[in-house]
Amino acid sequence: MTPDNSQIKLVFKNQTIFLTGATGFLGKVMIAKLLRDCEDIKKIYILLRSKKGKNSEQRFEEIFEQPCFEFLKSKTSNWKEKVSVVEGDCEQPFLGISDDNLKILKNEVNFIIHLAANVRFDQSLKKAANNVKCTADLLELSKDIVNLKCFVLVSTAYSNSIHSHIKEEIYDPPIQPELLLSMVNGLDESVLTNLTPALLSKKWANTYVYSKCISEYLMKNATKHFPAAIVRPSIVMNSVREPESGWIDNIYGPIGLVIGVALGIIRTLHGDDKVSAHVVPVDYVCNCILAAAWKTTKERKSNTKVFNYIGFQRKQLKWGICILGQFGSYMNSLYWRMPPQDLIWYSDGKHHGKLYNQIHTFLLHTIPAYLIDAFLYCIGKPTIAVKAYAKIDKVLNLLSYFSTKNFDFDEHNVQDLWTEMNEDDKMFFNFSMEKLQWKNYFYTCVVGFRRYITKDPAIVSTKTYVKLFTFMIAHYLVIAIFYYLLYKFVMFFFNFFWLN
Repeated sequence: MTPDNSQIKLVFKNQTIFLTGATGFLGKVMIAKLLRDCEDIKKIYILLRSKKGKNSEQRFEEIFEQPCFEFLKSKTSNWKEKVSVVEGDCEQPFLGISDDNLKILKNEVNFIIHLAANVRFDQSLKKAANNVKCTADLLELSKDIVNLKCFVLVSTAYSNSIHSHIKEEIYDPPIQPELLLSMVNGLDESVLTNLTPALLSKKWANTYVYSKCISEYLMKNATKHFPAAIVRPSIVMNSVREPESGWIDNIYGPIGLVIGVALGIIRTLHGDDKVSAHVVPVDYVCNCILAAAWKTTKERKSNTKVFNYIGFQRKQLKWGICILGQFGSYMNSLYWRMPPQDLIWYSDGKHHGKLYNQIHTFLLHTIPAYLIDAFLYCIGKPTIAVKAYAKIDKVLNLLSYFSTKNFDFDEHNVQDLWTEMNEDDKMFFNFSMEKLQWKNYFYTCVVGFRRYITKDPAIVSTKTYVKLFTFMIAHYLVIAIFYYLLYKFVMFFFNFFWLN
């Protein structure tokens, strides 16, 4: 077969896409994918705002300075002409888009891919509600788009994590979207902060997944106006192949967790070794989104179809480091093979039960943080460690929700989607993880971390290995001394009270 047999390429031929979230990890990969493999696409409009003293055009140029676009620079000279900026801001009413730009979008856009979201787990409810408001405003604007063929909302597999079994359907929200937005607009932020625990009701892991569930509900009636779909990727990590092998540009969520452990900043974790780690590569996520858009456009269903993209359930691995061939054991072996040169301490990165983890957090995070700040105070430097570890431990606590709870996902729609794709589409838009070799993939991830995040040299120096080995000895020596002193302390009191 030739590439001309790709049905997905054909559906995007001479079409215009409006993309939100273009500056994010997934957004950059999506732009690169469209420009690379959908060569006949007509236009990509990306929503950009001014930020940190830079206008949208300056930020637009910065996007394409990223290494993930290097291959395009060598491939053709006019690829950037297919991408245009729409000045706007997801936090503003109706995305802050000018009337002139609205006219352009309404007359030209054929596909909307809504990636934009504040993905921080520790954000306030007021900020998280912007995820809902942005989706609501974009859906409203989309009603006036003349030739809209498909609207795809990219959510998260954990948007309904209050359920242990998650179906490929839109669930009822914990609160109606209109009521949430009314509360956010009408209440003082301090009042809203005090209300947040009651709204989350100890069921919802964080404000992010709470807001995504409500955002999804907005899509329920979208098909009255245009074909629509929701794609729910799970834990998004480095690319397998595109735009570059191991590509990564952020340290959010589990990515920050892995890097924090590798550097020795994070030394204890709360988790369950038997819980599944639903990891999916970013380029596979992009391919699944584009395939879902193709299928949605083709079928034009009267209901919004949901795709739980978790990489196929039977191909998942466990978090545990004690189970051969799982996430932790792969990372641990690669840690010794390619340690970061700027590591500050040794960390075995083991999961612990809740109580054991709390003890280790106090011993390995809190006490060292106070010692570091005491030293900094003595030499006249600003203290930073206690505040930094307070933030780290807060995020780790939020992440532990997902590393201690098993989820069972329906994935019939994703499997059907893969089955319906022809061989060309399976080659160009691969998202099947059936043949993915985890060991090779995690090697690619670590190389990506070193190249794009920690900026380590390709070859590990002898000095780095010596540092790691020294820190490991010191780490276990400190623990041994502590438990010895604790034993002596307990025995002293036991003997004192027993003898008296």
